[in-house]
Amino acid sequence: MPHFTLPLSPGGPQINAAVLVSNAREQTLQQLGQPIPPPQMIRALIDTGASISAVEPSVLTALGLTPTGEMEIHTPSTGGVPVKTPTYDVRLAILSGRPGDTHFISDTVQITASSLAVQGIQALIGRDILARCILFYNGADSMFTLSY
Repeated sequence: MPHFTLPLSPGGPQINAAVLVSNAREQTLQQLGQPIPPPQMIRALIDTGASISAVEPSVLTALGLTPTGEMEIHTPSTGGVPVKTPTYDVRLAILSGRPGDTHFISDTVQITASSLAVQGIQALIGRDILARCILFYNGADSMFTLSY
């Protein structure tokens, strides 16, 4: 099973990743003869507490995406009251940290938009993506391994 091991950052298990337009969006752009936006390189936190992955709105804007729906989410800051947030269809690529080395590219997934830049990241990789992986968190040695 392919995998990689990285050191834990002070903010937790973080990875380099890329956000790409969905398969359907890419096909539509190709049919219309329009350019496909390049992948947006991001820093993401692996978050087992997030049921759905989230991406910084500026990243989604750079891809020229518009919402495909909305959903109610609960966060610790909402005090038990759900907040409506837009959803987007994208593909996510998880990178190993070595230049040019892609490890995992998802099929099209639905993600939410969330302001995360203040935390020094542009995305949360939630359980929707982690359901396809094995995560080993080795706090004693300050590292984690992600298999897929």
